[in-house]
Amino acid sequence: MMTVAMAVAGALVGGGLLLMIRGALGPTASLPSFVEELHRTREPVVHAPTTWTDDLLTKTVGAGATRHRADLEVCERTPAKYAQDRLAWTAIGAAPGLLTLAIAPIGVASVLNPFVALALLVAGAAGGWMYSIVDLRSDAESKRREFRHALTAYLELVAILQAGGAGTQSALYDAASIGRGSGFRHLKTALSAAQSRREAPWDTLGQLGQRLGIGELIELKQSMTLAGDGARVRDSLRAKAESMRDKDRNAQETEAEKKSESMVLPVVMVFAGFLLLIGYPAISGLSAT
Repeated sequence: MMTVAMAVAGALVGGGLLLMIRGALGPTASLPSFVEELHRTREPVVHAPTTWTDDLLTKTVGAGATRHRADLEVCERTPAKYAQDRLAWTAIGAAPGLLTLAIAPIGVASVLNPFVALALLVAGAAGGWMYSIVDLRSDAESKRREFRHALTAYLELVAILQAGGAGTQSALYDAASIGRGSGFRHLKTALSAAQSRREAPWDTLGQLGQRLGIGELIELKQSMTLAGDGARVRDSLRAKAESMRDKDRNAQETEAEKKSESMVLPVVMVFAGFLLLIGYPAISGLSAT
């Protein structure tokens, strides 16, 4: 028994020494290869399936995840999560048809033709499957609206820092580190990548705008590219911040007016019901006479 233990211990020690020697003397990458990797253009991150269930769920949506990649990215959802949402909405849509088919044999819903119940099941499932796309687009539009609001605040912070004497580059990075939320997190990640690769921050922000479907970031890149450097960049940033602030304020005012108009119909219906309630005794008395 002692011999076997000694043999196992010797094998482990020998294997460890072999791995240490191999790590110390193994091939190492050259400096040009590191520089090339540092400046390599990064593609948008595609969340790879981690389990066989995620792989199966991703295959159920097929090319849908690719078509809605920008919406998924801005909502920070994986293709597997997108597939789960679509299947959940499909199940919700198919629930009335399934319930009808379940209670038909016991006579509760015998008046319905089974083919009608089956058609209701198929139509509900198809409607739920398609509604999941509408739900994703609605969430993505809400996230983009929040991002635009965060971008407006970010540009305001940049303008304030520049007015305090900070340079353009330092103002950009410091302003991104001040804010909180998903919008500032995206901006901070993009600017950190630009700083590590020695790229212009406008190019990285433009790529972020294309990946998330934020047109304002693409416009910001174009404006800053045309501005060049120096005082023109500061003036362009200040003008962009003011225009985005005015645009955001007008959008909020328009949204508030829509909500105010949407409350007119419920108020009118409540008032009509109140009139019917107080007028019913009089009308009933007249009809009785």
